Amino acid sequence: MLKIEYTFQNKTSILYFLPFFPENLETTQAILKTLSEIKPQVVALTLPFFVKDKWIEAVNGLPDIYVLTLTYKTNEMEYLLISPICALVEGTRFALSNNIILSFIDLPKETPFQEIIEPPLPLYLIKNWGYKRYTEKVFSFLPKHITQREKFIGERVFELVSKYSSIAIILPFYQLKSVLEAFKNASGLLYLPKDIPKNIEIFSLHTQSIRELLSEPAYFQSAYEKNRKKFLENSKFYLDRITLYEEIIEKAQEKYRKETGIQLSIRDFNVFGQFLRNFLLIKGRYIPDLFDLVLTARGIGGDEFAFWLWEIATYYDLQNEKKYYPVLKLSAEELNLPTKKLRLFRKIKSIRSCLRFLKRFTTREERRNLVQSFSGKVICSFPPEDIIVETFGKKAMEKGLRVITENLRKIEPFTTSLKDGLDIRETIRKWIFEETPYVKEDPQTHAKAGSIVIIFEEDPNPVTGRERYPWNFTWHGEHHQESDMAFYATDPSLNIVGPGIAKAKYGGFMLTYPPMRVYDVWEDSYFDIAENKAERLLLAGIDYSLEKYIVYIAKKPPSQLVKRFANFQGKKIIFIPIGSFSKTLLEKIRIFHVLEGHYVRSYAHKYINK
Repeated sequence: MLKIEYTFQNKTSILYFLPFFPENLETTQAILKTLSEIKPQVVALTLPFFVKDKWIEAVNGLPDIYVLTLTYKTNEMEYLLISPICALVEGTRFALSNNIILSFIDLPKETPFQEIIEPPLPLYLIKNWGYKRYTEKVFSFLPKHITQREKFIGERVFELVSKYSSIAIILPFYQLKSVLEAFKNASGLLYLPKDIPKNIEIFSLHTQSIRELLSEPAYFQSAYEKNRKKFLENSKFYLDRITLYEEIIEKAQEKYRKETGIQLSIRDFNVFGQFLRNFLLIKGRYIPDLFDLVLTARGIGGDEFAFWLWEIATYYDLQNEKKYYPVLKLSAEELNLPTKKLRLFRKIKSIRSCLRFLKRFTTREERRNLVQSFSGKVICSFPPEDIIVETFGKKAMEKGLRVITENLRKIEPFTTSLKDGLDIRETIRKWIFEETPYVKEDPQTHAKAGSIVIIFEEDPNPVTGRERYPWNFTWHGEHHQESDMAFYATDPSLNIVGPGIAKAKYGGFMLTYPPMRVYDVWEDSYFDIAENKAERLLLAGIDYSLEKYIVYIAKKPPSQLVKRFANFQGKKIIFIPIGSFSKTLLEKIRIFHVLEGHYVRSYAHKYINK
């Protein structure tokens, strides 16, 4: 804000110049607060006089988003967007609600369009600096290029000064310095513009256009509209852009979890923050925009997570389904707006797989009866899920043993034999100094792993102490190709999906070969030294392993207690971070079903989609 006192014919008028950047959250809410403080006699808008009636009519229709179309004699079209986060719209709404005079002081586009400058300083600084200080800091960076348009605005302001003592002028930042100069040199002469549109119409903006055309995301527009009264009631209330972005990300994460079953971890969001910070440093920006967030989201959750973030951010929930005006669909290309394109490829479920209909409960009474009939006294697993778990266990063991092989691998300069092949990495690393190729020699190891322990989540939660996986169980393999298993999981009796069929989710499990050897791990006092369930499973995996190596997959490496326990038995733990495995695969493994007796297997496939 710039405040100027101007004396004309012994009358002093106060001019408040309120500059803005198009559809910007920070400047719009700052202008609203400033208007409520100064309460001017006149609010002057940089809009041509002939749009006044249609403009006010469209503004009164908010929170619906509209577009004014101006058709000139040459059949050229001009579009004016009416949305909540628009400084000109906000000035209009404030003036109408407080019975303040509205003045439209701009000229039609008779002169070539001036390029709108980018903010010289980040607009987010308005939050800490204040609107007035930010305007003063930016003023020196603004261009001064006086055209017929700026001269006309200057003359109109000069006319208002002769009539009113307090005037608020809402205008773009790029015109501020030029209009001030034109106002100082004003002569008091006005003329009517020649090019006046022959037709002005109001249209309701199409939903797809709302997603594409708004400078600020539709989520911001909705939040501003819902909280607008708070700005007027509390001068300290502020809508923080970062807080709104966090809300969008949180909602997108929840939607992504419901759609895919994958829960993004704290580590994922640490990567998200680090990538976004580095990306902004490279671009030389202070605050990200929606495009930056969608691009970063794709890096941690793929195209599916990026899509839901964009979907939630660009959805405007206040648009009325009943249209009182014709609907107009516009694209950014039609308006010559700068665009950034990012193509997202979502996973589409196969139509053929959808033709398989699973049985569901028909009534609540049926569900209640099935829940009561599930006793859990005689239970067994679902064979297709056993195959998935056993296959994953064997693949994970092979991956762990490869770690041992790589640690024992010998790399040496090439002399007379290529041995097990050329080591490309070491050769490139030292070529500039030695110009000698390096070869590798893989050890002839016969190492085997006897147990594998996978911990998806620690239980109880180390931070809150809350137990999420109360069901602790041990069961034996049914034949020589299956392993014995101990696990902790959610209570299956709380999720009955069919007659004698319950659904649960692993928190962690231990597999050991060969089968039919394991006593109840959870009742065995030998493992009471463990601090939590994950540690108990790992101790059991070490103790029951018939081989030297135990593969441990988790977020954290094993504790010193467990390492000493393994050393006393002459065994070694191979730790693999769980983040090195696909989230989709892990979620597929975690979900399993409990059947009440072997006879249930004959019809379980009708209720389980595997």
